[in-house]
Amino acid sequence: MSYVRSSGFTHGTSPWGSQNLISEFQEGQQAVLDTQPLFPYNASAGYAVIRFWRTDMAVRRLLFVVAAAVPGAVGHLSAAEPIVLDPVRGVAGSVIPFAICTLRGDASGAGIAGIIRTDLNKHGSFAEAMVKPADQQKLDDAERVRGTIYYDNWLNLGAVLVGKGSIGATGADFQLYNTQDKRVLLNKKYTLSGRRLAHQIADDIVQAVLNQKGFFSSRLLFVRTAGPARNIFMCDADGGNVRQLTKSSSLCIFPDWFPSGQDAVFTGYMEGRPIIYKLSLSSLGCTKLLSMPGMNTSGAVSPNGQQLAAILDKDGLPELYAVDLGGGARRRLTRGRAAESSPSWSPDGRRIVYSSEEGSGRPQIFIISASGGTPQRITSGVSSYCTSPSWSPDGKKIAFVAQFGANFDICIYSLDSGRVANLTNNPSNDEEPSWARDSRHIAFNRNGRIMLIDSETGKTVPFVSDGIQPAWQP
Repeated sequence: MSYVRSSGFTHGTSPWGSQNLISEFQEGQQAVLDTQPLFPYNASAGYAVIRFWRTDMAVRRLLFVVAAAVPGAVGHLSAAEPIVLDPVRGVAGSVIPFAICTLRGDASGAGIAGIIRTDLNKHGSFAEAMVKPADQQKLDDAERVRGTIYYDNWLNLGAVLVGKGSIGATGADFQLYNTQDKRVLLNKKYTLSGRRLAHQIADDIVQAVLNQKGFFSSRLLFVRTAGPARNIFMCDADGGNVRQLTKSSSLCIFPDWFPSGQDAVFTGYMEGRPIIYKLSLSSLGCTKLLSMPGMNTSGAVSPNGQQLAAILDKDGLPELYAVDLGGGARRRLTRGRAAESSPSWSPDGRRIVYSSEEGSGRPQIFIISASGGTPQRITSGVSSYCTSPSWSPDGKKIAFVAQFGANFDICIYSLDSGRVANLTNNPSNDEEPSWARDSRHIAFNRNGRIMLIDSETGKTVPFVSDGIQPAWQP
């Protein structure tokens, strides 16, 4: 392939100096792509990263010419016909720029590609390269005609990662390319379709590029209010495909998951008092799990699915119990003179983190062995009000809510260092954190609107416009 362009084309100034990707030449002359990389390459991570780099160029055009054409090619390309593409316009932040082409072979391909883009844009480590869809399609068409990937062309357009695929009668395939070092990062076949296919591809991209678990193929439970009633809903990891799971005129609250992902647990007031129910996500049928006299609330199923942590007040004050789901045996874990709430299991099932008013009369975060013993307070000196703990799936962190002044913010406690980091600092109230399965992203309630935050970059995006009490699928 050969290149022509407007003379004087440059890529602006980066922290590493001005870079001309194509040597200076007169209008219409041939040019050779400079071998100096546009983006600095991170050898240990295996990808290039743009850090706070922008371009100041005017709207100019870069012309890519296909040297030959295949008879009957897409778009009827000829050897003399240029493919007109917009040059890179810049991406800001510590992110990896990507382009996802429409999956070919089925009418659903455009929608699937759109979901993949949405997922990656919400992640925090990726940003969509600003390439016009028409320009992207022209280059994709040319590559399909020639049966090759024009890595340098995509890199000129600002895309370090390029994804493309096809959908057939028996399944789909998807490939991800690193244009920086000209290699294939992902080449996989799928039997999934529709939204499930899109989310799984997004997870596979995260795994291939970052060597981290993705969370886009998981789902989220949450509560939505309608008049005096509250009911349980479920959505995909992008906030789409919302389904109502309970249809009660009373309260259905505090949803959580069974580890299989096939059932949920929640607290319902259908009989006029709080009872803990099991909800089948396939049939939407409910069965009682715990119905002791008085209050039964805040059910959390252990990672092995055999125990239920719950708050019961059958002995007076709300206390933390562990209940054997097989035989019904109950162990009272706390024996103080204060109210407990919000239990969350450690990933190994050996400990439970919860909120208690023991000692100070105001809620603080404690950890206790699942078999009982002396609780350990972990939030000394953080805030006079700490609640709603959530243990990360990797076992290393606990997210919780702390009050600072008149506002509530999300904080993270490191079990390795014992340090607390303030994750959000917003005039709104941020509450009810829930970790995604990647132990990096957190869903939380901001004044009745569920948000998604990347705990590594702080990037926060809207998730569900009307919802509270989010709970990620494990």
